[in-house]
Amino acid sequence: MTHRLAHLRSPVALLSCCALLFAALAGVLALSGRAQAATTLGKFTVAPATGSISDNPMTTSVTSSAGCPNTAQVTAVLKVYKPTDSAVQTNLAQSVTKPPLGTAPFTVDMKALAGTTAKSLEQALRVWIPDGSLDGTYTLGLGCGGGTTADGFLAKVRVTGTSWALLEQQPTSLALTAASGVQVGGDLKLTAAVTPAAAGSVEFKNGDTSLGTAAVADGKAELTVKAPAIGGLTTYGAVFTPTDLDAYAGSEATVTPTVDYAISAKDADGKALAADPTLAIGQKVKVTVQGFTPGATVGVTLTGSNATYADVTAGADGAVTDYAFTVPDALPNGDHGLHFTEKSGVFGSFAFVSTDAATSSPSPSDNPDLTVTDEDGTDLGTDPALEPGQKVKITARGYTASAAVKVTLADSDATFTDAKANSAGTVDSYAFTVPSDIADGDHTLTLAEDGTDGHSVAFAFTTGDDSSESPSPTPSDTTSGGTDTGGSTSGGSDTGGTTGGDSGTGTGSGTGSMAATGTEAGAIGLASLAFLAAGSALVLHMRRKGLLTFGTGDTPHHR
Repeated sequence: MTHRLAHLRSPVALLSCCALLFAALAGVLALSGRAQAATTLGKFTVAPATGSISDNPMTTSVTSSAGCPNTAQVTAVLKVYKPTDSAVQTNLAQSVTKPPLGTAPFTVDMKALAGTTAKSLEQALRVWIPDGSLDGTYTLGLGCGGGTTADGFLAKVRVTGTSWALLEQQPTSLALTAASGVQVGGDLKLTAAVTPAAAGSVEFKNGDTSLGTAAVADGKAELTVKAPAIGGLTTYGAVFTPTDLDAYAGSEATVTPTVDYAISAKDADGKALAADPTLAIGQKVKVTVQGFTPGATVGVTLTGSNATYADVTAGADGAVTDYAFTVPDALPNGDHGLHFTEKSGVFGSFAFVSTDAATSSPSPSDNPDLTVTDEDGTDLGTDPALEPGQKVKITARGYTASAAVKVTLADSDATFTDAKANSAGTVDSYAFTVPSDIADGDHTLTLAEDGTDGHSVAFAFTTGDDSSESPSPTPSDTTSGGTDTGGSTSGGSDTGGTTGGDSGTGTGSGTGSMAATGTEAGAIGLASLAFLAAGSALVLHMRRKGLLTFGTGDTPHHR
């Protein structure tokens, strides 16, 4: 028996192979379309940077931020993208010479395109915007070669009327400042200054928490926030976002102000004390400081003193309430501060002026309202003998609080600076210099409160060689009652240093990839599906007609 080959299998196999080949080809084309998408290599600038929209070419020179990565030299092509579809482009000019190969930036001269393809910027835009104004921002491309798939660089221009101008993003700097002297829970004003004074808005932050946003006006944005309930250093931040992101870059800044503790004090009778009160040796007061971490351990120290004080604990409200303080006996006259410290370098300070006036023991027949010392602090006693040009310090008491006090010398034409009583009604350490031309004999310096029936204190002294008078005392080698400030301290919080605003850095935009063949890849994919469907239908049809079989049992035999 002779067997012949099945002639009908060959066309069936051929059609099946064709369907598979079409499907493979569609996949390759789809992958190829994606691989050929244009890549943005950086930015480019043009020279001149402005011109007329009717100029052709619109610019005469271009400079890139990097090189063209081609394996062979190609012509650089200047083009403009359709505002609503970056896949649509119109060529405007081409380079006179081919850019060199490599990664280095390049500069090439440009020339108009030849023939009917030559277009100005205006002509290219009118294809997409036939009527009306062309004002707006447009994207230009500098391709490493022609075609929509060529890698290249981007730039933006702004059209205003009949002119265009290159948009180059300028960096900005931001300086953030905060008001000083603000107590815990008070109103704290933050001010952000933008340079250059670009339009935009500033978001203020405390850590990652946004506190609010304010518009920039005349280069500044301000926001008033509530200061924290805990005193000390607090960091605030600000972020500037320009309105025109094409023209300006954003920037950031921080500032770390000190929020002051709230401090108050009262005397033993519960009467509130004014700021910087004068306290006598042995005087008792109660001090309240608010703004600590609830339950925190708070250290207590006194400037200008070796006295030690036990730590105290802040209450649940973060306050040290009615802390009992007695002015030490050995505390020198002058300015002092009772410091309350929770954190290193940051403290709340109750500032006061100390005086030993209340406990000074006058000599027999002394005026209790008067104490006079020499420059070294030695008490000169009653009716001292002084020399012309000698300097002394006079403390007079009993005046109305903060009263103005006139100083005059009997039988003398000399004039003296007026004194002023403090809140305790004391003229403390008034500096008096004996006139150089004063006559020998007895003299009286009067410190009289300005006003009718005002309090007056008289200081009597003698000058010249008088054997009936005691000689002027010799200054002692040991000083007593002198002035030792130990540092001047004002109420509120203080730190070991100052922290100012920090100007921020600009934030720019990166480059990305622009798919120029997305629609083409989609079309190829649809075609692939169509080929697959056609091949499948053909195989099914042949199977139903008996022209295509699989397996040994279904194979037809021909004789």
